[in-house]
Amino acid sequence: MIAKTLLLTLMMAALPMAAHALDRKDAERAMTEANAAVESAQRADAAQYAATDLNTSHDMLTNAQAAFDHHHWNDSVFSAENAKADADLATARSRQHRAEQSTAEVEQTVRSLREQLGIAAGGQS
Repeated sequence: MIAKTLLLTLMMAALPMAAHALDRKDAERAMTEANAAVESAQRADAAQYAATDLNTSHDMLTNAQAAFDHHHWNDSVFSAENAKADADLATARSRQHRAEQSTAEVEQTVRSLREQLGIAAGGQS
């Protein structure tokens, strides 16, 4: 019984921390970070290599702006953070794709050089 009362008391004490109200500055900061992440994704060619993630980040950024315009700071921060996460994912996937392409090109060049060396060595014998 004491354990239940203690647990209930701890939960009630933690409730205000969990329901921390965000303000306009928090929303502005989140929107700025999300915008920067979306711009970074665009510079990383995410439209070509991670279009779905980039489009999702644009949608979430639009939602964040709408919530911001209506002074719904918590919703704005939540949507902006999701937009940033999706934009970061788009950037990472785009960079991964470009790295895989570069790796494939290097591997092809190495194969080609090996073939040329094999032909040259065979022709000199």
